[in-house]
Formats: sequence, C-alpha cells, structure tokens
Amino acid sequence: MRVLVGLNKKNILDYLDYTNSFIIGLKDFSINYLEYSLEEIKELIKSYPEIELFISLNKNIFNDDLSDLEKNLIELDKLNLKGVFFYDLSILSLCKKNNLKLPLVWSGEHLTTNYNTCNYYYDKGCQYAYLSSDITLSEMKEIKEKSQIKLIAFVFGYPEVSFSKRKLLTNYFLHNNEVKEKDWYSISSDNQNSYFIKESPLGTRILYGNIMNGIKPFNELRNTLDYALLNEELMEHDLFIKCLAVYKDLLDNKIDVESANNKIYELTNSDDTVFYYKKTIYKVKDEK
Repeated sequence: MRVLVGLNKKNILDYLDYTNSFIIGLKDFSINYLEYSLEEIKELIKSYPEIELFISLNKNIFNDDLSDLEKNLIELDKLNLKGVFFYDLSILSLCKKNNLKLPLVWSGEHLTTNYNTCNYYYDKGCQYAYLSSDITLSEMKEIKEKSQIKLIAFVFGYPEVSFSKRKLLTNYFLHNNEVKEKDWYSISSDNQNSYFIKESPLGTRILYGNIMNGIKPFNELRNTLDYALLNEELMEHDLFIKCLAVYKDLLDNKIDVESANNKIYELTNSDDTVFYYKKTIYKVKDEK
C-alpha cells in the first residue's frame, strides 16, 4: 500500500518527505482537487519525474465539453501518468475510440460499493477502482478477494457527502437577498452534525464536517488497498503535513497503531472513522 495525497497547494516539495504519489485535477474537468492546466501538469512531471501522478477528470461531461476533453485525453496519454480518475463514461468511450493507454480509475464516488461493479469496469479496461466512502472495511476486503482490480480508498480528511451541478450557495443568497462573501460555508443539521458546503463554477459539493481519522482502517487495509488517499482540502497546511507524517510513520512501522491514532486525535480532535465499522446499507429481511 502507498500513501496518495490530494494536494491543497502547488509547492510539492512540502510533501516529498512523506510520499511521492499525488492526485490533482485537470482545470475545468475536476470537481474536488487542486486544479492544474495541461501545461502545468507537463511542467510538474518534467520538474519531478520521480513522482506518481494521478489526474482527476471526474466532472459530468456535456456535449460542449467533448471536443476539448478528447484533445486533453490525447495529450495526457503522452505523459507518464499513474492513473486518471473518471466518473463520466464518455471518458471510457473516448479512450477506446482513440486507442489510448491511460490507466483508468473508475471513480463513481458512491457507486463503487461491490465486487460485481469493480469486475465490470475491470473487464472494460479500468486498472483501478476508487471505493465509496460509504462501505465498511470488511466490504472492502471482500472486493479485494473477489476482484482483480487495484483498489484506492479515502482514509483521511473531510469525506464528500454529495455533489450537485447547481450553484446552491449562489441561489440561496440570491433568494434571501444576501451577499455571498465566500465559496464555502459551514452548516449544521437538526441532529447537530456539521457539514461544509463548497461551491465552484462546476457545481456545489457537501463535505462531512468531521475529519475522518482513518488510522485504524488504514493499518488493517495494508494488504487490501494499493493506495490510501489523504486529502488536504479545507485543512490547514501545517496540520495536514503533521498528520501525513504520522500515517507515513505507521506505514513504515516506526509507530504502533494506538500511538498513531492518539497522535491524529490530538492533532484533529477526531476519532471519527465514519462508515469503516458501521454499515449504511442493509438487506431487507425476507418475510414468510
């Protein structure tokens, strides 16, 4: 297993002591990662040839996007990329149409929940699956046992709850005749759970308000995951780097899991493992 980092700043030197695997977004085609233009991606690879780079292309694709998307995919295929995260099936089709060799990561967010789905996309040519954050650790292990696809899962940061193409913050403030002063806000539900709502030109995302402390599942999934994703989004940079160092020490067996868990708790005030040990989907009992 390797540590994969979703960047929050473009100074990549800050991270290299702890990992050389990164995920970034292609400008105008990614909804949840720091965006780079195609030229910036080429320059990044030229400057740091030793890194493993994943590119996110996980927005909904419209007819007007197809021409630019195809051109970008052809250019990305010329680069030494570790993988391309995708959601819209037009990307799979365009790769087949142009006989591209891009290593594809099926990133259906909340859809990658079972081995049958993973096997389907593996048969379609995908090398990786980015597992849903809604499934349990045991379900991830079952997918590993029953699928040949390589697995990536989210273990640290603010998990994404949902995405809408609508500009929900803009519409809310217009409706209430108020001024939207920033692109993200914290909100609370009736049962006191908190969330972040974040708007971009591509739509609006809702993130869980607690940092996932995935140290324990991270340790248990060493032989299950190919990459464990830590995302810096909405986090102070120095705090993230300190937490990243703890994950790296645990992976290198320089610290035991309880000590690592306690360190992350001290840094983030969170021991929330979200759904790793808590089922969210139940089979309806057969009634006689």
